[in-house]
Amino acid sequence: MSGGSGGSLGGRPPIDVLVATYGSAETLAETLESARRLLPIHCLIVVDRPSPDRTLEIARSMGARVFSDSTGLGSARNRALREADTDPVVFLDSDVRIARPDFYERARREYARPRTAAVVGMALGHRFRYGLPLGLTLLGRSWALSAGMPDAAQGRETYYLQRAARQRKEQVRYVPDSMVHHGTYRADPHWAEFQGASIRTASGWSPRELAYSGEVVLLMHMNSGRARNVLYSPVFYAKLMRGFLAPARWGPVERGRPAVTTAAPVELRPP
Repeated sequence: MSGGSGGSLGGRPPIDVLVATYGSAETLAETLESARRLLPIHCLIVVDRPSPDRTLEIARSMGARVFSDSTGLGSARNRALREADTDPVVFLDSDVRIARPDFYERARREYARPRTAAVVGMALGHRFRYGLPLGLTLLGRSWALSAGMPDAAQGRETYYLQRAARQRKEQVRYVPDSMVHHGTYRADPHWAEFQGASIRTASGWSPRELAYSGEVVLLMHMNSGRARNVLYSPVFYAKLMRGFLAPARWGPVERGRPAVTTAAPVELRPP
């Protein structure tokens, strides 16, 4: 696969970097610049839910292979995995800046450990580990494709990766102080409800997932280092439960509009 190839840096194995975007113009240049500088990129793959801003222009200017997809976040993740041809790959959110120069080396060492499903780069200053977020994560391409992420998933698509890891008795490992996450979508006033709706859609009426979600909410706020955020955790969880109980209402609030099933995505090649 040719477009967007950056070759190997310092003899490190090149790797495909996968980015899902929507309205990401404010943060994407910083994201891709940090990836170009700190990762030995083989191919930079951007899958965009058609953005109304300069997202595509920025992606092309950074040498990415760009694809369009209007089905869902799960579909964007799967499309990126199918277009990649290294194994493992790195998922990188469009509002993340890689901050740790040796993240890739540390992640490869962790990934080489027995029974490892994925390696997550944690945000600067975060000390409490949880889950398998895809903000900055190295994982197996074939393994991720086999996990069964539904194309229509708009959020909590990582549930399927965590379920696959649990079934195979594999672990998620972590590299601390690896990135800065701007959390663009978290500014939405109904982000908690959206998360609750996504949990319900992915896992159904699962007491395990509800308990896990409460743990994640608390750890997420503890990572902020702010007492008021920790005290807000019960309120956040209540809003999450509101979304969980009414997924049809709160599921479509993310990424601008409800999921729409379309024909096969069309590749948009850089000029």
